[in-house]
Amino acid sequence: MSLHRFHVPSVAPGTMALPEAARQHATRVIRLGVGDRFRVFDAGLEFEATITAIEKHRVLIEVGAAASGATERSIPLHLIMSPLKGDLSELVIQKATELGVARITPAIFDRTDTVARRDPSEARTLRWHRVATSAAEQSGRCVVPKIEPLVDLRQAMTSLGPTSDGELRIVAAEPSLDIHVSPRSASAAGVRSVVVAVGPAGGFSGADVEALTAASFSPERFALHTLRSETACLAALAILGARHR
Repeated sequence: MSLHRFHVPSVAPGTMALPEAARQHATRVIRLGVGDRFRVFDAGLEFEATITAIEKHRVLIEVGAAASGATERSIPLHLIMSPLKGDLSELVIQKATELGVARITPAIFDRTDTVARRDPSEARTLRWHRVATSAAEQSGRCVVPKIEPLVDLRQAMTSLGPTSDGELRIVAAEPSLDIHVSPRSASAAGVRSVVVAVGPAGGFSGADVEALTAASFSPERFALHTLRSETACLAALAILGARHR
């Protein structure tokens, strides 16, 4: 039986307390007790740990020496996505974490759903971070992807800055979009990082396309037919992730 895993920021050998979310899950959901063993991880490292004390509002653990963590991608993936209605943003973040994404930037496109763009609060970002953390714990990753605060697409493009050496920037183009898509080679030679932008359910506006083009994004189609936005995010990450490992 595999051991349970918890993300503990800045974990290191020695005695420390479990973070609140991990404490509640360990004691209330899976009912771990003193002496029970599990694993903790952060920043690519994984450790064996044992519960040494359970107090009213604190669980103390003893962290052992670092073990080899799961291998991360040598070519990091960065997803720029439109927030989606309901729980669909959380679904994308969960599955993107499982697919090995390193960074997610939620960005408001011109046609981002009105309800989805309405709550750019810190609480929403923290909720998305918890989803990513849980997905990393369950999938065996030793890194939790960075979830950026919700910004406008133009701000996201400005934050990227000029294209760095070896950086590939791709925009997932739906078949109905009237832009030229050049055939791509499957070669990963020279690519050091990949950024992929996926638009909202309503599609790209002309201004969105201009902003992405100005930031050196080039279009690629990942399916013969029009995909839902959440499907397009995951298809793009899976295909680019397999192509650029």
